[in-house]
Amino acid sequence: MEEEQAPDAAGAAAEQTFNEPFSVIKQEVEIEVNFRDKTISGLSTLHIFPVEDDVDEIWLDARQCEIDTENITVNGVKVPAAFHDPYDLMEAPPQWQLGVGQHHIMRSRMRSLTHDKRPDLPIVGRESQILGCVPADRSLRIALRPEGTVVKDEPGKIKIKTSRADKDSTEDKDLVKVAIPFRSKRVRDGLHFVGVDDGDSRYPHVYTRHTPGPGTASCIFPCVDDQGSRHPWKVSIKCPRTLGDAFAQPLATQSATLASSGANRKRKLGEVTSSPPQPHAAPMVEEDKLKEITVVCSGNLSGEQIDPQDETKKIMTFECQNSAAHHIAFAIGPFEHVDLWSEFRTEEADEKLGANAAKVHGYCLPGRTDEVRHTCAPIVAAADYFAPEFGKYPFESYKVVFVEDMIQDTAAATSMSLCSTRLLYPEHVIDPEIEVTRKLVHALASQYVGVNIVPNQRSDSWIVVGIQWFMTDLFMKSLCGNNWYRFHLKTMSDKLIDADVNRPSLHDLGHHLHIGDFELDFMSLKAPLVLFILDQRMSKIPGSTGVVRVISQIVSNANIHTSDPSMTTISDKEFRRACEKRSQYRPDELWDQWVKHAGCPKLSVKQRFNKKNLNVDIVITQTQGTPKSKTISKEEFWREFQEEIHSVYAGEVPKVFTGPFTIRIHEADGTPYEHYQSISDKDSTSLSIAYNTKYKRLKRTKKAQAAAATTSGDKQDIQEDDVIYFNMLGDVLTTDKDVANWGLQDWSKDVQLAMDQESYEWIRFDCNFEWICEMTTDMPGYMYLAQLQQDRDVVAHQDAMLFFKMYKRHGVAATIETRTVMDRRYYHGVRTMAVEDLPKQADPDLNYIGLAQLVLCFRHFFCDRVVGKGGNITFPPAPNDFHDKAQYAVQSAIPLAIARTRERGRCSKDGRNFLLDLLLFNDNSDNEYSDHFYVAKLLEALTTSLIPDKVDKNKDLLSTLDEYDDDDAEFKRFILKTIEEIDKYRRMDEWTLTYQNIWTTTALTCKMKLMKEHVIPISPLEFVQYLQDDNIDLVRIKAFECLVELGLLSKTPILKLLLSHISTDKSPFVRDRLFKVFIRGIAAIALGENKAKQPEPQVEEDEFGLIVDQGDAEIQQRKLDAVRKEDITHALHALKEEIKGNAELPMIIWRAVESPIIGLREKAQLLDLCSAMFEPELSMLVTLNYPKYWTASRVEGSSSAVNVDQRAKQKPRCMVRFSQVYRTKPVHPLPVAAPPVAELPPPPPEPKAPEPKKIKLSSRPSISGSLAGGPLPPSPLARQDSISVTTPRPAAPATPAAAISVASASDSISVQPIARLSTPLAGTPPPSSSLAVGPSPQPNSTIKSADRRPKAPKKRKSDEGEGADRPKKLIKTESGVNQNINPSTNGRSKMVTVPFRAWNRLPARIRQRIDAERTVRASSSTIVATPVSKRPGSSLAGTSGAGSARSSPQPANSNGGSSSGNKQRKPLPSSAPHPALASVAPPNGTTAPAPAPKKIKLKLKVPSQSST
Repeated sequence: MEEEQAPDAAGAAAEQTFNEPFSVIKQEVEIEVNFRDKTISGLSTLHIFPVEDDVDEIWLDARQCEIDTENITVNGVKVPAAFHDPYDLMEAPPQWQLGVGQHHIMRSRMRSLTHDKRPDLPIVGRESQILGCVPADRSLRIALRPEGTVVKDEPGKIKIKTSRADKDSTEDKDLVKVAIPFRSKRVRDGLHFVGVDDGDSRYPHVYTRHTPGPGTASCIFPCVDDQGSRHPWKVSIKCPRTLGDAFAQPLATQSATLASSGANRKRKLGEVTSSPPQPHAAPMVEEDKLKEITVVCSGNLSGEQIDPQDETKKIMTFECQNSAAHHIAFAIGPFEHVDLWSEFRTEEADEKLGANAAKVHGYCLPGRTDEVRHTCAPIVAAADYFAPEFGKYPFESYKVVFVEDMIQDTAAATSMSLCSTRLLYPEHVIDPEIEVTRKLVHALASQYVGVNIVPNQRSDSWIVVGIQWFMTDLFMKSLCGNNWYRFHLKTMSDKLIDADVNRPSLHDLGHHLHIGDFELDFMSLKAPLVLFILDQRMSKIPGSTGVVRVISQIVSNANIHTSDPSMTTISDKEFRRACEKRSQYRPDELWDQWVKHAGCPKLSVKQRFNKKNLNVDIVITQTQGTPKSKTISKEEFWREFQEEIHSVYAGEVPKVFTGPFTIRIHEADGTPYEHYQSISDKDSTSLSIAYNTKYKRLKRTKKAQAAAATTSGDKQDIQEDDVIYFNMLGDVLTTDKDVANWGLQDWSKDVQLAMDQESYEWIRFDCNFEWICEMTTDMPGYMYLAQLQQDRDVVAHQDAMLFFKMYKRHGVAATIETRTVMDRRYYHGVRTMAVEDLPKQADPDLNYIGLAQLVLCFRHFFCDRVVGKGGNITFPPAPNDFHDKAQYAVQSAIPLAIARTRERGRCSKDGRNFLLDLLLFNDNSDNEYSDHFYVAKLLEALTTSLIPDKVDKNKDLLSTLDEYDDDDAEFKRFILKTIEEIDKYRRMDEWTLTYQNIWTTTALTCKMKLMKEHVIPISPLEFVQYLQDDNIDLVRIKAFECLVELGLLSKTPILKLLLSHISTDKSPFVRDRLFKVFIRGIAAIALGENKAKQPEPQVEEDEFGLIVDQGDAEIQQRKLDAVRKEDITHALHALKEEIKGNAELPMIIWRAVESPIIGLREKAQLLDLCSAMFEPELSMLVTLNYPKYWTASRVEGSSSAVNVDQRAKQKPRCMVRFSQVYRTKPVHPLPVAAPPVAELPPPPPEPKAPEPKKIKLSSRPSISGSLAGGPLPPSPLARQDSISVTTPRPAAPATPAAAISVASASDSISVQPIARLSTPLAGTPPPSSSLAVGPSPQPNSTIKSADRRPKAPKKRKSDEGEGADRPKKLIKTESGVNQNINPSTNGRSKMVTVPFRAWNRLPARIRQRIDAERTVRASSSTIVATPVSKRPGSSLAGTSGAGSARSSPQPANSNGGSSSGNKQRKPLPSSAPHPALASVAPPNGTTAPAPAPKKIKLKLKVPSQSST
């Protein structure tokens, strides 16, 4: 145990967040890469400068590596050093036997490796405050002063005596040069090797992995893993020259030469054959063996040479300036180079940019250069846009390297970016181009801000992330247009309103970025929007230049002062100050509301026209102060849980948001008037805006007449006060024929009358987009129609479509949306929104007009009109033509909308057949672009059309369809035809290889949806067949996702297979995606989506046959289900209850936790998941070895073989044999404190033979039967009592029979007929003794129940003269009729039962003995009464607890009731319980003692001597 305390102590020291009193001036790293062993080794040299006096030692960072501490040198002199690998904390010591219940032990053990324990020291001011640097782990301690070599000459300077050979060195003596040899071991993080393992046929390459926080760079080489430690670097990498050299696979010619040269030579005696090393990868073809390996690294290439010691290797050296350790990246592999800047930049642009032109290089694996050219072409345009707009590119060149298995899509490093090959797409694929381009441009923008300019503190991270995406979207605006830019911002704004609920503020979010990528995604969503509204508010002020000029100034200062931390860092305070200098706007309120606080405002706007004052009165009310409960979805479950355990608190939402608010009123003459207002800090803001036009209303009829006159050329009907609108949007399908054919409607007369009474067309609130808010207005629908048709802003169109989306079903709304789709002047995003809302109009009240209009729209644009021979008109789909990408977006959206239409609970027959025809007659032969995505969308549309609104979840729909019903038979044939088409395209994908196998993944998704909605039976084999390692990663991930969505995670084989891939797959991307799939499955269980099928509750009926309603229980269960979806704590509690009975799940998950392949973050996530699923156990099994000691024993010699004379001549000697044994007992017995002894009752006295008692019954017959005749039974035999009694009592005197025949409430002895006890009762203990008295009744005698009335008991004389403390003993007798009479008693016998009252005091062995002798004692004819100890005021009728369980039950009569003379007594309080039962049933009137506090138990498991 002492050996394991060192890492834990060091980890605890790392949590104290010390800063080191030195600064790194320069670092040189020499790395040699071994592909076969997947290891790296080399030398890391740091030039440090102490910032304090008398620095004796320094602390550095190093992980998952072996440090040669004996050869660490300081200025060429070996010094003592100590190193412990922090990654050793990820593995439990071999003595510990942990399970899933000890997850908290492993979490606390790995706590020092987490990011939340790191300090947050600012970068600026470290030199003035003498802070130095902050290592992440402090795992490597190096002494700077070897013994006998350190002298102190001047304060603040350290000089080390060196040899004379070093005296001529020109190195600065103020610096300390520390050289550290290292070698990696079992790489988990920091590096990733691809194509090296067996079965991996991809091209071998290796690259660095990066995370947002520190800790990754130290996994590669020793350094100071601090984001604030920025200095120059020199990196030298030694690698094989070719792939054949990397895996020791020589060419065929070289192999033949080597074989022929040594074939004829015989091996000499003792000579060992030298066989070439065995390759670690599959044999390569000759062409691949010759592929040259290239190194792409941060910085500029300064040298390349062949290794002088091994000609199969080469050394490439790179140098870069002012970089942190986590921004150093490299990639090594057979990359092909693409000179992007020379191919895509014209000479004119090159001359215009001059020195500001950035050189862009692309690197990819062999065979993908064309994809790189097509995918990365926008990067050159982005570099040319950023240079004049924001400043010169900060480095000499920019390198983009595409590698396999990256978790994130891009990773930014100094002068280069690592990108995933998933981003590459060929020229004929157009669907992912905007999304991929935006990601690649963001990687370039990260070079300006994020790599060259870094945040000063974690809380400043939002500025860096916001500027990156702000720059990216500005370039995308120049590339895609202003409509795309504003539509994108509005879409992101609506998404932020839904996401920013119970989330931290931007200022606080920077401290939690290490928790998960969901925090960075939220920051990437909100930060650029905040900068956009800041730019909008700054631009309104005259003379302001906006945020763009502020960013340009920051970039320029950083490029000029590269070594000044104040210029290369950015902080919240400095950025706000720069914004104030560039404009007259003071962003204090914006910073306080949008940066320091959380949430988005919710505005309720009401407007009306004041005819008296000719003003427009507007009232704005904010309602964000009343938050609504948000339901937790499966996608948000993991985020909610992580924020719960990491104490991420929701930010405070301002009660009132303030700021400028622009209102644009489109008055009756068509002129827009903008009014700059502001929202005050009151709950409600009232605005009064003057009306400008002289017209009070504008009649719509005049506008229509003007438009008709304009089109016909007749302008005589136009009046003077009419306003003519030219080029109004949505003015299509206006003829009477179109209106009739398309089923279009117009406003009713009442609505038109209200329109004529309006004084303005519409009002645009926040027309300058200065607010990110949810706004609701009371404007009527016709005003939104005017806004949609007459406003030129795409955001106004989007707001209008959002209104109609929330609008109820109406024929006019269908008309508006249809005309919007048909007008190609609208932005395609607005047209797509109209398409997506039209299925709502397919309602029986509207005669399913929405479906007909969708079909007509598709026929108009994308079908040919063909007239047949008989005059039949058909509309076959036209050949695909995707040159117009806006039309392609609408063409892809209409089939999905048709599939969502419903008619009597199903998609109509016409709609389904129309979709099937689109797929069957799809023609892409003449199309320049691929139809992979289009076919996938058609398959999704067909799948959606098969899902009805209501299904029977107990059976699949396909098996319940009636074949004799025409509709069901047709629907069944259509289902089978659709499944056939899905399988056809799935098989085609195996031969044609679509882009990222999208047909296969779509087919799996379609099958999963049909199975989940109970349309077809569930068949797991449909997905399991794609889980093989030979399939691409995206297909395997999709197969697992489908299995989990179907609720098959509860199946043990599927669970084992999924967790096995999560913990053993070689690809970190696959492990990450599969873990997210597993989390979705766990979330479905926690939220009650995939609950185990509960048995049907039994229907209760009352005595009249009516069913008892269980409504309360059902309502309570629904409440619990609702609560678990709103509160994460209730969801976690429900999750633990759901999986409580699964015995295999803990072992499977813990096996995944102990995997040696997963990294730090993956293991931490699995441990967090264990804490959510299982309760911690406060015990642990530890295996300890016996201590050893030596024993000495004398060896007896063979004295018999030596005679006396020889023995006398020999010298005396003693042979001792030493042996090692285990010590199993302590040398000196240790005093052990006796455990507290529970209070026990006093021990009973020695047992004495009780005196036999004789009970004499009078010959007088009782009411139960005759007692006359027959001899008396013999006297009871004296025997040793088996029950010890406390105080024996003398036998009671004989009493008359009349007194015996009456029972009292305090009787302890009852006389019953032996016929009633002929069969022993299992739960009844045997009586202490028995006595048969009196004659038994005749067999044929019968007694009426009415005659069985007890007589009044006669008072005994002893009752009058004795006190009340004396216990009384009454005997109750009764007789009954029984045919089974014991012949030994001549048919006349009675049994006297004496119940025992202290059964709970008996030991277990005595109880067992009594039970074994039950039959013998039951047949005994005599009893030995053992009276109970005297208790004043208590009756002896019965006992509670164990004694009552063993008392004899009263016999029942033949009618099922109790006997008339034998009433059942109530149990009385028993005496003190047995100590063993005290904790189970405490006595009445007392409370159970409080449980002792839980303590961790260490169970010591001692191995056997042989195993040790």
